[in-house]
Amino acid sequence: MLITQKLATVGGTEPQVRQVWSRAAALGSLWAAFEIVVGSFLHNLRLPFAGTMLAAASVLLLTAAAQVWTERGLIWRAALVCALMKSVSPSAVLLGPMVGILMEGMILQVSLRLLGAGWPGCLIGGALAVSYTLLQKVVSLTILYGADLVRVYTATVQFASKVTGWEGLHPTTVLLMLLLVQAALGAFAGLTGWQMGRRVLRCPVPRAVPPVQAAPFKFTQTMGDFRHSLPMLAAGLMALPVGMWLIGRASLTVGGLLALPIVAGIFVRYGRSRGRLLNLRLWAELLLVVVLSSVMLGAAYGELGKGVIAGARMALRAVWLIALFTAIGAELSHPRLLRWLTSGRLASVYAAAQSAFCALPDFVANIPDLRSLVCRPVDTLARLFRQVDSWQRYLGAAHAFILTGERGAGKSTLCLALAERARQAGISVGGIVSISEGDTLPWQGYRVKNLLTGEERPLARRTDIQEGIRCGSYVFDPEGIRFGQQAIEQAVQAGVHLLVVDEVGLLELNGEGWAPALQQLPTTGVMLWVVRASVVEEIRRRYPPLAGATVMDAATMDAQALWERLYGRSIASTYAI
Repeated sequence: MLITQKLATVGGTEPQVRQVWSRAAALGSLWAAFEIVVGSFLHNLRLPFAGTMLAAASVLLLTAAAQVWTERGLIWRAALVCALMKSVSPSAVLLGPMVGILMEGMILQVSLRLLGAGWPGCLIGGALAVSYTLLQKVVSLTILYGADLVRVYTATVQFASKVTGWEGLHPTTVLLMLLLVQAALGAFAGLTGWQMGRRVLRCPVPRAVPPVQAAPFKFTQTMGDFRHSLPMLAAGLMALPVGMWLIGRASLTVGGLLALPIVAGIFVRYGRSRGRLLNLRLWAELLLVVVLSSVMLGAAYGELGKGVIAGARMALRAVWLIALFTAIGAELSHPRLLRWLTSGRLASVYAAAQSAFCALPDFVANIPDLRSLVCRPVDTLARLFRQVDSWQRYLGAAHAFILTGERGAGKSTLCLALAERARQAGISVGGIVSISEGDTLPWQGYRVKNLLTGEERPLARRTDIQEGIRCGSYVFDPEGIRFGQQAIEQAVQAGVHLLVVDEVGLLELNGEGWAPALQQLPTTGVMLWVVRASVVEEIRRRYPPLAGATVMDAATMDAQALWERLYGRSIASTYAI
């Protein structure tokens, strides 16, 4: 079985919405693979306006997809998934690309919603989505370097106007011309995507290729022994605007004395900042800003020194912002924040991103070379869209397993080892495990553990007392049973990718124990139920989701074998227990 980074089932979510999220996960993964392959190609060619061309290629892909799939809200969901996948980028500054991808999808979605998925909606949506890249670039550079950048740009255009004799050349005119070119390119990409999508619908259906086995991606990057700190996150969020204000208002000396020690501290604490702050391209860009500012603003102010100071201030502001965004980005992967992201209504978004990470290697491997893209674009799109369909069906399915065995066979130990391995692989785990108490059989009692939170409560004890809920020689604690029921319900609501229920037996067949919590089970993800061998068939008949479940004997396998059965041999070997 393949690795299943499944979509979450949130309480009250309709099946149609879950289907849209699973489709968005697959389409978002294709989009990310498209950005990786096409973006690398454009980067290697070192073409100007590579970002604009990449945005146009994305518009073509999405407008074609809008002809094939008509689910409402698919495009913006795919954009959100693709944007979240940028979180694994090694770049220290992720906000710009993530916002750009999300806004492209949102703009295109609004246009298709208002004007329809025909050529008018694709044309207008494509023009606006690609034009947005220029607006974002202008805004991001202005934020990075401050208002003095606008003065440098204005002075540069005015200087070019005098040198060339183009007296009609105005800073606003230059921006409008660039915007017009981008809008035309986006409109062309939207129309081309609309036409290709319609042709994909008419072309023969390619042979279905099942998803390949691929190692799971973690939602966030690991940082070695780095320890997250919520106070540091709060301090970074407060320091960001304060530092920008000081650099802009105070003298350059005061601003540098306050900012540079903090930047140095960030450099030491956050390893990811070093690659960005030591990037030669960044320092070349900063040097260019200082030189242009010195020349242009120095001429405007009538004093070269003022221009140099303005350029140095702009460079200091850029270094400050890059360093602070690096620190904030690292602290945002705090485990508490991630737990919040995996609960409630946000669980479906988080799970869709996990699913997309799972499918990404498959899409990257199947995107053809440039010659195939140019010579057979419709056939290529048809095959890739067929692959999206395959992943959507796979990601939207549920997979159930039953672990059986006699008392003392090590079922609970296997479940605990499986849960730990799943967490290491970036898979969220929830449910319950019944932990035995005592050194020898028969056990003196049991405790129930919530795998999502790690909390434990007394569950049952071996006694002759007749009070309480009795099953065999054990009396069950009502509080422990309620705790276990709540743990199962909590895991289902959180949309965990692996749900463990240890164990299900006679109490549940009588409508007691975990039975009330097992009435609402997830329809996606992986479920592992621990069931006594004597009641396996009765449990399978009582609970339809287990009708086709794979049954495994705990006495014949170890933790590694269990991991391989649930998540595929090639995946399990990557994360050997």
